Amino acid sequence: MGAKDRPADGDSQYYEVKDEADDAQRRARRLELIVYASLVAFVVLAVYGFWLITSLTRDVSQLTEEISSMTRVVDRDMSAIVRHMEAMEGRMVDIAGSTAEMEQSVASISEDTGRMSTDIGSMTRDTEVMAGSVIGMQRDMWSLNRNVGGPMGMMNMFNPLSGQGGPYPGSGGPYRPPSAPR
Repeated sequence: MGAKDRPADGDSQYYEVKDEADDAQRRARRLELIVYASLVAFVVLAVYGFWLITSLTRDVSQLTEEISSMTRVVDRDMSAIVRHMEAMEGRMVDIAGSTAEMEQSVASISEDTGRMSTDIGSMTRDTEVMAGSVIGMQRDMWSLNRNVGGPMGMMNMFNPLSGQGGPYPGSGGPYRPPSAPR
């Protein structure tokens, strides 16, 4: 009822109280809507929070299992790595020993090579002396051929089996070897 429809006498208090009660009831309904909506939102958020906590717990549990599995694998592989490193250390010690032996062998080879170089130098000088001697022999033979060849050539004319003239009758002169670069 509106303010026009109200009687002007003692019932006016009744209507005022009734209006106030209606206002209170309308406010209570609005408040109920807010409270119910808030309650629904709280329940939704609580369910979502519970789901998040459950997911987090499950993920942490899986992570713990994975870390435990990785720890076992690393522990197993670490033992193999240690064994391989120990074997490698032994091989490195062997290599160091072999290198020391090689160093001694190389020193011995160096000494032998030095002696061989000296011997080869001596052989070179001896070969040069021999070459000089052969050249001297060749000159002597050339000289002998020249000195004896003339008179022998005359005697060869009387020899019926001698066809020794040929296209190259005698030596063309002493041999002069080319100079070898040093």
